[in-house]
Amino acid sequence: MGDAEQDAILTKIRDALSGLPGIAGLALGGSRARGTADRRSDVDVGVYYHRDGRPDVRELSAAFARIDDSGDAGCTDYGEWGPWINGGGWLVVDGVKTDVLLREVDRVRAVVRACAAGRPEIHYQPGHPHGFCTVIYAGELHHNVAFHDPQGVLAQLRELTDPYPEPLAKALVGQFGWESQFALDTAVTAAGRGDVAYVTGCAYRAVACLTQVLFATAGRYLVNEKGAVAEAATFPTTPAGFRGGVEAALAALSADPGDLTHALRLLRDVREEVMAGAGG
Repeated sequence: MGDAEQDAILTKIRDALSGLPGIAGLALGGSRARGTADRRSDVDVGVYYHRDGRPDVRELSAAFARIDDSGDAGCTDYGEWGPWINGGGWLVVDGVKTDVLLREVDRVRAVVRACAAGRPEIHYQPGHPHGFCTVIYAGELHHNVAFHDPQGVLAQLRELTDPYPEPLAKALVGQFGWESQFALDTAVTAAGRGDVAYVTGCAYRAVACLTQVLFATAGRYLVNEKGAVAEAATFPTTPAGFRGGVEAALAALSADPGDLTHALRLLRDVREEVMAGAGG
């Protein structure tokens, strides 16, 4: 899909949603905003709304249906997808899968300010196997490309994310550097028992935490676990053996205690290199 086709989709979305009460702004997000999209990539759109007088779900559903190719798309209720993904809809517009996510401006502002002050949090959230790190809100603002921002709300919020806050980097390296070690340590006994399910969970958790450390060290915002290992491997500050070590460790996982112990050993080596580069 070229720029003209993408612009046509965004125009349809703007025409359908911009006039609804409570809409503060609309922004292109995801891989298309970051410039990493390929021909198969979805179009991701963030719909930022004000807490007071937020759009009625029925009006949002009607607007989605007008631009969806089948006319059947609707909007979830607020909070239906979990506490941190406010809701939204899955549409197909001009033959392209288009995901629309709702974001409350007041909450986003408070969360991003807390992150900038070095107080990120992580919460359970369906669809995010590592958990929803509140830095995601900051990353979305930083990378998103506004295509409807009549009062400059999105532009003002983005200013909170640039430059990357040093207190945030320090907090993420400390929090996730520690957790990566904790995950590997707690898996040792289970590995000796051949508990592949538990060790796999701990191994993934350690990898996800180390990825957070690498993004913070590079001054980059991690907005999604998908593709994060591959992206982190491209940073100049990332150890050369990071991706290979992670993939070798995860590929070694089996129900055999020796394999599990070997996988943990590989991940400890990866962690040592990552934390050395992060100064931890």
